[in-house]
Amino acid sequence: MSDTKKTNIFFRLFKLLIWIAIIGWIIFWNKYSTFTDTLLTKDATTISIEEWDYYSNIYTKFIYVEWEGWEIWEQIIDETLLKVYLKLNPPSWALQAWSYKIKEGTKFSELFEQLKEPIKSEEITVTFLEWWNIFDIDDYLSNRELIEEGAFMKYARTNGIEELRPKYPFLENAITLEWFLYPDSYRLFKNKFSPEYLATKMLDNFETKVYEKILIWKSNEEILEIVNIASILEKEEKSDAEKPTVAWILKKRYEDNWMIGADITVCYPHDLTAEECKMVVTEYINEVNEYNTRTKTGLPKTPIGNPQFSSIEATVNPKDTPHWFYLHNTNTGKIYYATTNAQHEANKANYLYR
Repeated sequence: MSDTKKTNIFFRLFKLLIWIAIIGWIIFWNKYSTFTDTLLTKDATTISIEEWDYYSNIYTKFIYVEWEGWEIWEQIIDETLLKVYLKLNPPSWALQAWSYKIKEGTKFSELFEQLKEPIKSEEITVTFLEWWNIFDIDDYLSNRELIEEGAFMKYARTNGIEELRPKYPFLENAITLEWFLYPDSYRLFKNKFSPEYLATKMLDNFETKVYEKILIWKSNEEILEIVNIASILEKEEKSDAEKPTVAWILKKRYEDNWMIGADITVCYPHDLTAEECKMVVTEYINEVNEYNTRTKTGLPKTPIGNPQFSSIEATVNPKDTPHWFYLHNTNTGKIYYATTNAQHEANKANYLYR
């Protein structure tokens, strides 16, 4: 083939590629030109922006439309065109985690302007105590009129565990969120409040304060066992100084197939708060079930609360002791240890009520 023919073929291919590029650009620009007129919502609505959200994933807030009573899953905002738009028109303000009112008939070109002004919301503080269980939490939230009674407990045991399991590695083998709802004070926005909103905050807290510090190298089976023992320890011993010794006794009893014998495991299957349990614990002390460590060997079926860091750390690093028994003076709270059952009975006689 002559050089002239080769040159002609080359120029023809080059011109073809140029035309393809021009046509592709025209098609793309035509789509982009109409992109800003995309209708996001016919009716006024509210969207929530979380801490992990960015302008680049705002499309996830508009992912379905309703048609004749059916929800049709459809990505309204084109992800690629959104990225191009953000390159050409970068917003001059940071996206805040809050709730935003989106007006009826809002087009994409109007969206970011509406994300400048979050809905004014009352900020509230909720505090969950270390010895509370899921029933205490639910009771507290319903008394503050943040939820309907039972709503948080139901979420933690049903939808919540399935929805949040993929996000948190320590939930892999869990059957409820109960074990990992970290006791602490939380500042929240009342208008955003929901069981999911709160549970996510509490699980994030557990992940940062506990999992990443002392549990990240443990298997899921080990984590569940540790948290189970720690949930008993949390209610059995209030002193951080004594927790490692009591943890050793609890673990030793469990590993040697003794009954753990902790009164605070008695009430859990009856969905009672800590205060309610105090009034009726003697009624259930001899009941045989999957939780009562007074009548069964081994651990309760699940943890019976949400332990704090000090209880979990003491369970991971218990203090070696020859003792097998402990009791607290009912008036002073002082703890007394014993190595034999005879010593334990003597402690009961001498120190339980004195």
